[in-house]
Amino acid sequence: MIAGIRSLSKHLIRALNSLYSSISSAAIDLITSLSDGLGSAFEPLISLFLPTLLMLCVQVSQAVSSQAKACIFAMIKHTQSPSILSYLAESVHHKYSLVRSVAAEGVLACLNCFSSPDGPLIGDIIKSTSRNTNADIRATGKKIAEAYRARFPDSAERFVAKHFYF
Repeated sequence: MIAGIRSLSKHLIRALNSLYSSISSAAIDLITSLSDGLGSAFEPLISLFLPTLLMLCVQVSQAVSSQAKACIFAMIKHTQSPSILSYLAESVHHKYSLVRSVAAEGVLACLNCFSSPDGPLIGDIIKSTSRNTNADIRATGKKIAEAYRARFPDSAERFVAKHFYF
């Protein structure tokens, strides 16, 4: 099944990027359903769809933007794949503040879902969000640091303490 979806990925990505919101919405719904149905088996497809979904968050159409964000959070919840965290960590440095905001909120969702996220990566995310010019992103970064400290107190002291600039 994964191979079949992979073979259709170019067409799905084209549909995601469609100027017609009805086509884009249908593609987002399909990816959300696939991540829900496949669960952790969806992991090889994350690299295909997550970058496009993150960029859809800056679309003019508020409906498509909200739906893309919901799809990202569904993907986090259903797959619980650590590879998502690396994409989100990269997106925390993106030039668009909406992408940075969704990425920071996604990292917070990962902390609430994953059993043991990558400590140094979380430390870098906390450092980046604490220095962000956007107050909402800084607030989310503070929540990330607090959630990491609450869930992983032993490893948090090594990474959060030296990056906590709030």
